Amino acid sequence: MHEIFFTALGGAKEVGKSSLLIDYGEKILFDRGVKLNARKTEYPLPVTTNLDATIISHAHLDHSGSLPHLFLKSNVMNFLTISTLDLAKLLWFDSLKIAGMESMTPEWTKEEIHKAEKFSFPTDYKKNIQITKEAHLEFFDAGHILGSAISVLSLKRQKIVYTGDFKLFETRLHHGADLGRIKNTDILITESTYGDREHPPRKEVEKLFVEKVRGTLDKGGWVLVPAFAVGRSQEIIDILHEYKIGVPVFFDGMGQKAAKIMLDYPNLLKDAHLLRKALSNAIWVSNPSFRKKALKDPSIIVTTAGMLSGGPVGYYLKELYKNEDNAVLLTGYQVENTPGRQLLETNKIEVDGKLLNVAANVEKFDFSAHADQAESLQAIKKLSPKKIVLVHGDASVMPIFKKKIEEETGIETVVPSIGERIKL
Repeated sequence: MHEIFFTALGGAKEVGKSSLLIDYGEKILFDRGVKLNARKTEYPLPVTTNLDATIISHAHLDHSGSLPHLFLKSNVMNFLTISTLDLAKLLWFDSLKIAGMESMTPEWTKEEIHKAEKFSFPTDYKKNIQITKEAHLEFFDAGHILGSAISVLSLKRQKIVYTGDFKLFETRLHHGADLGRIKNTDILITESTYGDREHPPRKEVEKLFVEKVRGTLDKGGWVLVPAFAVGRSQEIIDILHEYKIGVPVFFDGMGQKAAKIMLDYPNLLKDAHLLRKALSNAIWVSNPSFRKKALKDPSIIVTTAGMLSGGPVGYYLKELYKNEDNAVLLTGYQVENTPGRQLLETNKIEVDGKLLNVAANVEKFDFSAHADQAESLQAIKKLSPKKIVLVHGDASVMPIFKKKIEEETGIETVVPSIGERIKL
């Protein structure tokens, strides 16, 4: 039997730039992401070996954002779901656009995006396919965003399960992760983003969010909701539609294109009809005149970027930050050293080179599409692996989660460092 080695090229003791190498003679790479910080984009360690396959768990940039860079030198086959490919292409082209606007030299060009697409093999959930001489792959719905997949990699005598980002319990847009048919797990590689805490009940969060929105509007203020383009912005619009807020909801940024892609896959959504209706009732910002209209009378503005690192959100912040009757409502995880984390912790944010002291009320609501500690433990007990590798979590969180897992299950749990090669 081949020995199996694991190396985290990114995404170990951090959230961002996930890139995980499995080496058992053949070499398979799970994910190839980036990490967006306030002043720069971080990339994983370079791949210094010939790969036999790559697998992308989902489209978010911290998991897919650096894949085109591989194709500067590689022709490796890449496996992912078709909806992940559609969303990833949207994000890749947007990354190039942003690099051009900021006069930065991108790490790759349109040619590499086209090459990444050419060498991608889209596959459906619950379809077992042979991806190398010795490995079979099967995807299961991870419940995180559209097309997100838990990867089951079956070798001759070992089964490796990589969760990517997953959510066990259902959300407004998606059913929970599908663990039902995953059997006989040997090694589990799993995220630990919220390994030290539990999420409040989703409905409670929705009600608190809506109360905050209504309270702000009652004072004559505007509500600015920075949201991830893929998944979160559409979910927020769905919530605002259901609760019948009664003021215009403006929808700006790349979330519009992501919404169109999502509606192309109604079978992957919990209720595509309701989402379509909510989106059609929002005002889609198609040019600068709409932005001025959004700022004419109190309204709700849902826009990218979710961590405030780019997108139209800066435009709105410059107009709204001085008024304490306004609100900036964060709805997603704020990675360390991002503008969103800075705003949350200090009420200050840099926009277009100017540091703004934000008087508007800043508050975060836990709409996470990640598993919390209880969900993760439930998944671990269901999969019952022989060994666990923790990735995709802050360095302060992972020892807490490791201890909790070993206390509750007795399963050996490893917390690797970036670049460390460990034997599985």
